[in-house]
Amino acid sequence: MSKRGQPKIFKTGDELIELWQDFCDDIIANNFETIPSQTAFCKWLRNQYSSVDRKTIYNSLNKYFPNVKKDFESIRADIIMQGGMLGKYQPTMSIFGLKNWCSWVDKTENINTNTNTSEVKIDLSKLSNEEIKAILNDDI
Repeated sequence: MSKRGQPKIFKTGDELIELWQDFCDDIIANNFETIPSQTAFCKWLRNQYSSVDRKTIYNSLNKYFPNVKKDFESIRADIIMQGGMLGKYQPTMSIFGLKNWCSWVDKTENINTNTNTSEVKIDLSKLSNEEIKAILNDDI
């Protein structure tokens, strides 16, 4: 008896992506009545292709064909975005799905919060023209 997720069900990563795309096309055709989860994909595969469990999908994406994982996530993100933008999926859960399943992150911004406004005051009346030019050119 083989372990869960063993042996390889999909011959190639392209085959897995093609089936995933077909599943996601069905989600759209059925007005987003399901979500693009691996569990739902496994159920769909049982009816369309072969009996598969989540461990098989995990192994396929992480062990056998890691080169297609980004494509898998990208297609999933597209479906979640479409469903969310069309009001078919709950917005907050769509955001969590994108972050947890598709590796999306909030945009980070670096904001200077330094409030130290110490100024250097220079009495320009005591400097020569060359020294003033050097200060303006940051040569000092």
